[in-house]
Amino acid sequence: MELGLKELLHILDPKDLKIGGEYKISGFSIDSRTIKRGEVFVALKGERFDGHGFANDAVEKSGTFAIVERSVECPHILVDDTLEALKRIAAYNLKKSGAKSIAVVGSVGKTTTKELLADVLSCRFRVCRSYANENNIIGVCKTLLRLNDEDFCVVEVGVSKPGEMEEIANFFKPDGVLFLNVSRVHLEFFGSVEGVLEEKRKIVHDGALLVYNGDDELLSETFKDRDNSFCFSFNNNCDFEARKEGDFLVVNLKEKKISLPLRDEINPLSVLASFSSACAFGGDIEEDCAKFVYNNFEPVGYRMRKTILGSTLVILDCYNANVDSMKYAVDVLSKQEGRKLAVLGDMFELGDYSEQLHREVGEFLKGKGIDVVTIGEDARFIGEEMEEGFLKHFNERSAIVDFLKREIKHYDVVLFKASRGMRLEEIYEAVKV
Repeated sequence: MELGLKELLHILDPKDLKIGGEYKISGFSIDSRTIKRGEVFVALKGERFDGHGFANDAVEKSGTFAIVERSVECPHILVDDTLEALKRIAAYNLKKSGAKSIAVVGSVGKTTTKELLADVLSCRFRVCRSYANENNIIGVCKTLLRLNDEDFCVVEVGVSKPGEMEEIANFFKPDGVLFLNVSRVHLEFFGSVEGVLEEKRKIVHDGALLVYNGDDELLSETFKDRDNSFCFSFNNNCDFEARKEGDFLVVNLKEKKISLPLRDEINPLSVLASFSSACAFGGDIEEDCAKFVYNNFEPVGYRMRKTILGSTLVILDCYNANVDSMKYAVDVLSKQEGRKLAVLGDMFELGDYSEQLHREVGEFLKGKGIDVVTIGEDARFIGEEMEEGFLKHFNERSAIVDFLKREIKHYDVVLFKASRGMRLEEIYEAVKV
C-alpha cells in the first residue's frame, strides 16, 4: 500500500507529532526485526513485549517514523491507542483498495479452506490472503494492510475468547462470509457450542453475502431464512452439494460437476466449502483450475502432513485439535493398511468438558484396529475409555520418545495428533534422531 502523510494524519487525528518533511509510506510494520525501508512502525503493547522499546531501532531501519502512545526519541506520531490506530489504517486501506473481502470463519478447517478458496479465485482474479493462520485481531489488520491492487482479500478470522469477534467486526465488515462450522472448541471460555456460535456470528453483518454449511445443525437453524445467503451440503438440499462416490469426491456446483480423487490430507468439507464460495463470491469456477488447485494443494503447517521414517508412514497433524478433528484424523488412520499407531495428546481449552470429550475420542477409537499411546494430562482419559488397543499413557516427553524409538519401526502408519501447545512435532523430531 502507498499512503501520504496528510492522508495518514486524517485517518488518525493524532494528539501530537514530532516529524519533519513529507514521507512516501510504503506500508506498516509491528516488528522491528523485519521492518522494511519506507514502512511506518506501529508500537503495540502486548503481555510479553512493548513495541515502544524497539521504536528507535525500527525507525533507523525504515527511514520513516513510529506511531506511539508515549513520546520516544525518534520521529513519531502520538495517539491514544496504537492498536486502535492499526485497526483504523487497516479498515481505511481495505476501503481504498476497492477489493472484495471475504471472511473465513468456523471452528475446524479454516486455514485449509481459506487457502483453497484463495487458490481457486486466483485462477481468475488477483487475490490477497491471510498468511498461514494469522487470524486474530492483529493478524486481520496485517492482512488488510498488505492489500494493494488485488480484486479479492480472503481473510481467515478466528477467536478464542468472548469479545474478540465483536472487536474485529467493529473495523472489518467483509463483503462476504464463509461460515464453515461450529464445533466444541474454546469451551473453557464460551461455555457451550451455542456460545461459540454467538461469538463467531458477529462477523456476519446485514450487508454480507453469506455462504454456510447446511449440514451444521446450528448454522442451518440460524441462517436458513436469511436473505443473501447460500448453503453447501453433503446430506441436505442446498445450493451447492457434494457426495463421495467410491474413491472420488463429486462436487455439484449448480450446472457444473467436478470429480476429484479423495485425498486423506484434505477434508472434503474444505473442498466443498471453498469451491461453493468461489462460485458465490467470484461468479464461476473453472473445472480445469479447480482440479489443478486440488491435485497440487499442500496443507499449511502441521496439518495432515505425510512423511516417511524408515519404512513407516508418519502423519503429522500437530497444529491443533478438538474432538471433531481428532475423529477425522483417527478415521483417516483407520483406513490405512498395515499396523497402525496413534500418538495422541491433550485437546486444550475445553474447560469442564475436557474429560468428557477426551473420553468421546476413546469411544470413537473402539474397533478401529489402532494401537494408542497418549501424553499430557487429560489425554489419559482417551486410553481409559478404550477397551483394547491402548498401550500406555506418558507424563514425560523423554519417556514417550524412548518408547517410540523402540517401537515405531514395528508399525506401518503412525499418527501424531494433539493441540498446538503439546508440540507433538518436537517428539517426532526427537524420535528421528
